[in-house]
Amino acid sequence: MAKRLRRLITTWPWHPERMELDFVSLGEVMIQLNATTPGPLRHVNTFERHVAGSEANTIVGLSRLGYRTGLISRVGDDEFGMAVLNALKAEGVDASHVRVGPDHMTGIYFTQRHFPVPGQTVMTYYRRGSAASHMDEGDVDEEFISGAGHLHLTGITPALSDSCGRAVRKAFGFARSSGLGLSFDTNIRPKLWKDLPTAVSVISTYLASRIVFTNEEDLDILFPGLGFRVSAQRVLDKGAEVVAVKRGARGAYAVTKAKQAEIPAFTGLHVEDVTGAGDAFDASFLASYLKGYGLEDCLRNANAAGALVASVRGDMEALPRWEDLRTFLKSTL
Repeated sequence: MAKRLRRLITTWPWHPERMELDFVSLGEVMIQLNATTPGPLRHVNTFERHVAGSEANTIVGLSRLGYRTGLISRVGDDEFGMAVLNALKAEGVDASHVRVGPDHMTGIYFTQRHFPVPGQTVMTYYRRGSAASHMDEGDVDEEFISGAGHLHLTGITPALSDSCGRAVRKAFGFARSSGLGLSFDTNIRPKLWKDLPTAVSVISTYLASRIVFTNEEDLDILFPGLGFRVSAQRVLDKGAEVVAVKRGARGAYAVTKAKQAEIPAFTGLHVEDVTGAGDAFDASFLASYLKGYGLEDCLRNANAAGALVASVRGDMEALPRWEDLRTFLKSTL
């Protein structure tokens, strides 16, 4: 209990002692307004407020799995920004490098569930010009990153603005030159990029990360027509140590230069909102892989985490702890 309390206290920015971290990430954290009923948003009258963002989801997932985590970001000096900070601190995330500013708002987005495709979620963003989109190289504190053993990045942040792109490049370059662990989720969001060739050019730079997460849709953008197995091998050729491919209802696949593994998806489970399931996958795969689990067990834990998150509304609420994963797997296998 005392250890846990000390860990929470050291996440507050005014505490003089800097805690040593295991993982740091860089990205936007937003307010998610999730429709309480399925169907088109024009007929939805009530929404739930959640805190979400790809990198933050993964960082919170890692925190729940026992790792010490930190996040670099910006939020507005508004009520939603305070909600973001409260959520991160409550999970033990070091939020000392989440800058609060009065000039730009905290980003928000709405989720539309089970329409027009049952089981799928459509997201509508109001994030253009948000506080986080103004992140730049000055937000990247090399001392903060070097205090962690691992940096996690995604393809979302460099798409937010040119200055965000520079911030990600600086963080990536510093982590590589410092010998830190690196993971990267391709997370290609075509609506955020001015065109797909630009997205491919930028994201290809980060495929040299130690651990690369992706999915079939992203791989088809990066390596058109090759199929996910050949495309995953192409990512390995760019310098990755392991590539994990999220295949949704078709399961998951992972490959290294020495071996590969593939598992089916869990079937017959309730799906409430798939948003954030891929980030939960990343967190549990990273936690498992870095603990020395075999590829199949890494994929199984990751798929379980994704299934749990998809069973509720909100990205962070059902991110599992180890005990939750064991209980879930015992009940389904």
